Amino acid sequence: MDEIDVVQFVQGVLRERRSLVLDVLANKGVNSMEQYQHLMGELAAIHHINQELSDMLERQESLDG
Repeated sequence: MDEIDVVQFVQGVLRERRSLVLDVLANKGVNSMEQYQHLMGELAAIHHINQELSDMLERQESLDG
């Protein structure tokens, strides 16, 4: 498994987690303001990590190509 496969695997895991978090938020599964804040923080972290991984893939593609 090379680096690109690892990045794509992690991005898949992030997509699944993002979907689960959004499902909780959309279906009124939030029980407290603390839980809401935690879920929103998790979404922000997922977005940030995914962006970093995408940027890394783009840099790798430009070096390869």
